[in-house]
Amino acid sequence: MGTQIFYIVSTILIGSGMALQVTMISAMSRLRGPFEATWLSLMATIMGVAALMAYRSSNNLLIIPAPFNKWTVLLGISVIAGISLLLLLRGIPGYFFITGLFAIPLLVGAGYLGPKIGIGLFVTASIAGQVIGSVLLDHFGAFGLPIHKIDFFRLLGMITLMVGVVLVRGIR
Repeated sequence: MGTQIFYIVSTILIGSGMALQVTMISAMSRLRGPFEATWLSLMATIMGVAALMAYRSSNNLLIIPAPFNKWTVLLGISVIAGISLLLLLRGIPGYFFITGLFAIPLLVGAGYLGPKIGIGLFVTASIAGQVIGSVLLDHFGAFGLPIHKIDFFRLLGMITLMVGVVLVRGIR
């Protein structure tokens, strides 16, 4: 049971990271447009995933067809995506590069945690984390976005989501 609670809390935190990613993409889209912000975030995701896969490949831990099982190919992809990311960041704050990195825990978590706790619980916990994180980010107007203060109903919604996580988990 302790391990499963750790997995659920990890999934909620992954969802909170997704809330931060969405908030940052929203802020970027005010500066560049929604498609441009999405493209920048995608380049960061590709850069990060390719770098992680290059590392795993160098330790012979990667099970993927050639030529993508070679660390040099994956590192090259990571470098090309990184250069693209640097070019895309011109004229906006550099911290926006991390937006795409928040997608990696969700994608890897779906593959690792989903089978361990069940897809329904994984999705429910990640959505709860996304909404709770989003409400907190809205409360402070993160990244210059409009402020939406936490009120009774928003708090009730967050509590209801957590109750939903418990109900989807069920009694074990």
